[in-house]
Amino acid sequence: MRTRPLLALAAAATAVLALAGCSSAASPSESASSAGDDVIRVGALTPGNANDGAFNQALADALARLQDEGLITYELREQMADPATSEPVVADFASQGFDMIIGHGIELGDAIFSVAGDYPDVDFTASGGLDILDRYTDNVETWTYDSSQVGYLSGYIAGLTGASPIGRVESMELDFVTATDRFFQQGVAAANPEASLLPVVYAGSFDDAEAAASATTGLIDQGAKLVYTTGDGIAAGVGAAASEAGVLSLGVSPAAGEEALATNVSTVDLDMYPIVKAWVEEARDDTFGGKGVTSTLENGGIVYQDINDVDGTIPADIASKVEELIAGLADGSVTIS
Repeated sequence: MRTRPLLALAAAATAVLALAGCSSAASPSESASSAGDDVIRVGALTPGNANDGAFNQALADALARLQDEGLITYELREQMADPATSEPVVADFASQGFDMIIGHGIELGDAIFSVAGDYPDVDFTASGGLDILDRYTDNVETWTYDSSQVGYLSGYIAGLTGASPIGRVESMELDFVTATDRFFQQGVAAANPEASLLPVVYAGSFDDAEAAASATTGLIDQGAKLVYTTGDGIAAGVGAAASEAGVLSLGVSPAAGEEALATNVSTVDLDMYPIVKAWVEEARDDTFGGKGVTSTLENGGIVYQDINDVDGTIPADIASKVEELIAGLADGSVTIS
């Protein structure tokens, strides 16, 4: 499935990385010597698998693209959700002289901040919910994504399908997850006030596809005609169970496979390329630090996959209505609160 550019900003189209603990397309020394002194050496950590087709891979794809452009060399460590494992890796990157260390995921924030104070000449990034934005320091920039836009746009697409009732399978009952779900409900209501929603079900994990599949089956047994998820590893379970039952899904990543995607209407995704490129340019220009940044529709950090008509069962005007919504958000005629 292709990714739609939003507000004329193109999404990255890079290869899926099959990673096992540490990956880089070329060794740092080889790439740096061929590209010059301005190449930024990046160490990155993801909490889950970097070939998940969702949150973790968004960073992996951005890094691969920037390395192909000759702007960086990088090493990527995945499955770093445990602070006891991730903090030594962050410290090791810093002690080796990496220019920038990216902690991609709410699980990595403590490790980043614990190490960053000891290495004032190294640039770090930390991600989390809205509260992370005010935690920046001179050498730590913080990042989040606009959960209101992700949730509302996803809900709007779900409402436009006409499917009802709508089920939701989420990861864990965290603040940014519940906020996304709240805005999802608003989006559904804006597109289709007659649609009903079943109670949200939490899988208890970002990556437990089996638990997500079981939750999806339970919602389908309650009559759900569409099941939404915010992605990550659980999306594969949602997509598989929904496809098997012939029920629509929303939010399933390409990593789930063609069968799971067959009934997936669309997915609102992150594109980390614009954000990471800005960090790299700031590091190169010695202007990094002292701020927080948010991925949005407007800056190209949030994108959506082309609408899948699911064998002609989806209204043909959904794509145009989605573009109208995005334009309204951009010019202020549509507000989310």
